[in-house]
Amino acid sequence: MSAQMPQMREDHFMLQFLFAPKYRIGRHVIFIMLWAIITFNQAFISYRDSQSVLGSRIYLVCLISCMASLMAMYFNYFYLAPKLLLRRRYMAYAIALCIIVLALPTLSVWSEYWVRNVLDLPHRISSYTHPLILVDNLSTSVVTAICFCGSSVVLLFGKWIQGNEDVSQMEREHVKSELNKLKGQIAPAFLSQTLRSASSLASSQPEKTSKILMQLGQLLRYQLYDCHQDRILLKSELQALSVMFELEQLSHPSFEYCLQIDGEVNNTFVSPMLFLSLAQCAIAGSRSMELLFRKRNETLLFTCRSDRKEICDSDALSSIRQRLEWQYPDRYTLQPSEGMIALSIDLS
Repeated sequence: MSAQMPQMREDHFMLQFLFAPKYRIGRHVIFIMLWAIITFNQAFISYRDSQSVLGSRIYLVCLISCMASLMAMYFNYFYLAPKLLLRRRYMAYAIALCIIVLALPTLSVWSEYWVRNVLDLPHRISSYTHPLILVDNLSTSVVTAICFCGSSVVLLFGKWIQGNEDVSQMEREHVKSELNKLKGQIAPAFLSQTLRSASSLASSQPEKTSKILMQLGQLLRYQLYDCHQDRILLKSELQALSVMFELEQLSHPSFEYCLQIDGEVNNTFVSPMLFLSLAQCAIAGSRSMELLFRKRNETLLFTCRSDRKEICDSDALSSIRQRLEWQYPDRYTLQPSEGMIALSIDLS
């Protein structure tokens, strides 16, 4: 019966039916039909001794009784519950609900008294002011209150789901924002060094300068465009690594690197700039580097070796661990050691 609903899993049909906007008309129709069956049955029982006299007029009596109770039910659902219950005005809601549920059976008894008098029908109740009538009304009020509270519970449950979904969405947005912050970027020191090299070679070796700038532009395009995706092909990351190493060689001709691939990696998807971040930790101050990618079934093994003893500082390593924990929770192993970093990721 809810007017608004959060996103829910498609396989939870009952939740979908109770709260999804696309089922709004259907659930209202079913509710009205069930409520009409209950109220019509009560009216038929109340006038069972006079059905032959009433004839088709009994359906009008049943319809009026049903409409009165439906109006009270929807008044509770669309006004009392949202205005009082959801705003934590519990005492006011309880008082209003008690008045309604007590008034409905009393109204039903007095309407029966009026109908029987107007149509000159025999009264099935000897005294409408008898104490037992009050007891009967109280028992009916309890049943009515349960029905009213049931509709309020549905509303509360819907708001609870919506609140949880909003919180989950905020958490997802927060995690996504944090991941974007933690995604590796081209190190400012590397950019500065590359630009200085290009500037120093501009007059003496313009062709080499042009090559440096073109490759630097390719690396920056990779960072700006591909890194906005959650997953990219590993071969794109390998191409970016190759460009970075070539730029390092152009700036430092003595620098040597080896990039090896073992296994089928063409259809392997990984987090963007993950391995580039690890390689950047090792490239500063290194004279040689060796990178190995090995694919075994659904496991990707990455090894980075350098002639430096300490490849990655603690802050950079902590950021990489945090990123791995978010993107590959309980599916990775990162082992730094002297002159080497080893990373294993379960891609299944």
